[in-house]
Amino acid sequence: MENLLDHRLTTLMVVAQTGSLTAAAQQLFITQPAVSQQLASLEADLDVPLLVHHGRRVKLTPAATELVAYAKRLGQDNQAVLKRLRLAQTPPLRLGATRSLGAFLLPQLLAKVIAAGYQLEVTIENTAVLSQQLLAGQLDAALIEGNYSRQDFATAPLGSAPFIGVTAQAEAPATLPALLDQLLIVREAGSGTREILTTWLAAHNAQLSDFRQTLALSSPTAIIELLKQGVGISFMYRALVANELARGDLFELPLAGFPLEHPLNLIYLKESSFAAEFSPLVAIAREMLGN
Repeated sequence: MENLLDHRLTTLMVVAQTGSLTAAAQQLFITQPAVSQQLASLEADLDVPLLVHHGRRVKLTPAATELVAYAKRLGQDNQAVLKRLRLAQTPPLRLGATRSLGAFLLPQLLAKVIAAGYQLEVTIENTAVLSQQLLAGQLDAALIEGNYSRQDFATAPLGSAPFIGVTAQAEAPATLPALLDQLLIVREAGSGTREILTTWLAAHNAQLSDFRQTLALSSPTAIIELLKQGVGISFMYRALVANELARGDLFELPLAGFPLEHPLNLIYLKESSFAAEFSPLVAIAREMLGN
């Protein structure tokens, strides 16, 4: 047995994927009348319309779209449950972390979590990739600082961290218009750090393309090294450059409104059967962040 879902939900998911009762029947190796009967039975039990017919094609109602998303989350959770049952033991927690958090929060967090008895598998990626991996059932939870889908994920707030502008210039421009003449080193698309910056810029009627030049890099370490060589400016969490700031290798941009206090979260699939298992991890992270 590989699927703990009601078989009618599985049928609805295939119809959503194919957009056709006939194609769904072929994929499920059943007849089209059987597909129709299953969906009619599900509609009757739920007392909610699920399909709108357009000739040979069908379109999901908003309620059916929400139900399919819920079924996908349940399906991923069910696979994890089956794996645990078959192993007869608790498998490692598959934890993701963004690249920024992987650089300043994760090492100390892992030391404390491992000491507390956790078994872990860790993936470091940007927010967009981690979200996709959670939805695909490849991760159990992820530490992020970017935005996330509230429809798909539940969250445990961890606290916040100051987000600043950074430069190697001791006398740096103090206004956004003056900064626009600089080379801006920015994280790659999909990064939570980049999203924080673009949101702040938009609130000030500006965008990345307004800078004289931009350079996208996926490595916080590489960005910091370029800054130390006097190349450009960037925006990141203060904790990433705490040592460089203390030594005078880098300087905080004196921009009005900064530092930004940005929330950090642990996210996981809604209705996860394992949400309670994340509590010790969340407690340790909150303590480290002073929350």
